[in-house]
Amino acid sequence: MKETRGTTRQEKALETKDKIYEVAMKKFITKGLEHTSISEICREAGVSIGSFYTHFENKEGVIYETFRRADLNFERFLQAERYKQNLYELILEYMEYYVQFVLTYDFEFIRRFYNTGNHYFVRGKRPMQDVLKTILKNRQPKLNEYYVKNTDDVVDMLFMTSRGIIFHWCLKEQGFDLQEVSRKQIEMVLKSVLLELE
Repeated sequence: MKETRGTTRQEKALETKDKIYEVAMKKFITKGLEHTSISEICREAGVSIGSFYTHFENKEGVIYETFRRADLNFERFLQAERYKQNLYELILEYMEYYVQFVLTYDFEFIRRFYNTGNHYFVRGKRPMQDVLKTILKNRQPKLNEYYVKNTDDVVDMLFMTSRGIIFHWCLKEQGFDLQEVSRKQIEMVLKSVLLELE
């Protein structure tokens, strides 16, 4: 997903960043993060090492860019008229949006990305989670306090469930329909935590 372009200088900088990002991601998919060097990325992207460090702090910064782009995607989720939508269906659609976004990536990348060493998943203040927290706080649903204490707990449970399903799907080498299983599991969570299904 390319970002909105500004002036010619800004456009050129964003094009360089995109090029580095795309080359790096291809390398990470085929060789892995640990076996890919910054000089190799720069050589293939046709940029200087200085250009790399202008846009990214290190190789992990390229991975963080994936999360930043995902977060931008989720901020756009609310641009559509959704506030009148049934909450249960809205949350299901949101979590399906998450799975669809994951599936835009090559399986090998997803498999490498979903691992216990990836701490980007639990970084605070992520729009991916914050957008859903905002939806729930605005709607103030009645919750089953046996399972959750507040709407933040609901969001945590939904993302723990989704990540677990994706991780299991990777372990099973795509051995089941990720979208179908994800929807059923999320439905199960929602039916447990929401006392009133609109």
